[in-house]
Amino acid sequence: MKCPTDTLPMMRCNQILDAAEQLIESQGIVSFKFSQLAKEVGCSTGTLYKFFERKEDVLVCLFLRSATSNHLPIFIDKHPELTAQERVLLPIMFTFETIKRSKSFFTLRSVSVNTMVWQLASDEKIERFKKRINAFWGWFTESLHQAIERGELEATPLQVKELVQGITFYLTGSLTQFESQLIAPEYLSNRRETCYRHLAKLMGQYRWHRPLTPELFDSLEAQTTAFFDQHYRDHMSCAACSALTSVNLQDSPECTRAC
Repeated sequence: MKCPTDTLPMMRCNQILDAAEQLIESQGIVSFKFSQLAKEVGCSTGTLYKFFERKEDVLVCLFLRSATSNHLPIFIDKHPELTAQERVLLPIMFTFETIKRSKSFFTLRSVSVNTMVWQLASDEKIERFKKRINAFWGWFTESLHQAIERGELEATPLQVKELVQGITFYLTGSLTQFESQLIAPEYLSNRRETCYRHLAKLMGQYRWHRPLTPELFDSLEAQTTAFFDQHYRDHMSCAACSALTSVNLQDSPECTRAC
């Protein structure tokens, strides 16, 4: 099932995804049904099948439409002065900020990566999804190599790989535990302080010329918040997703390697 490329079909696809997002936020993913989505959009289920083969296609597309990589190229264009270290941190800050603003993003992020979900999507959606997930890892890897080239970091190839794994595992774990709302507050303490402290410890195991400080963290967080206040919904669209998918990720790592 190929994604639309013309303006009017893209607009219709976005309308369907908007309605799906609202249904998930009000009823949850388990209760989300194609028949109800068609009713909300005001179309037949046959119309839905022109865009999505099954429910899993919708879930994957909703995640891709909300992915942080839709915003990164614009942010980087506005802030060319960013250090390589700040670029390493940027997808983390963007992910936290997206979750603050979206009731469904964390759920979509968690559910979509489950093999029982994405493997049931159509072939084209799976291909797009895999590229984005691997682009997320690729962003960190490219940014760390850039940090080494600029003299911001001293690290071996193995250390780069370990740090990418550590950052990704850190992000997944922190999001899962805080967003689940199951863990008693005394075990986690303040969310922002806890996340910063563990990220600083993780980064601090490696030989950075400039350590991760509260001031650096605060500055990047403030820039991220200001950017999202202005642009959050601007790039959550089929057009933004298609534009990133059509770019050769290997040729443009600074603008496309994140999710």
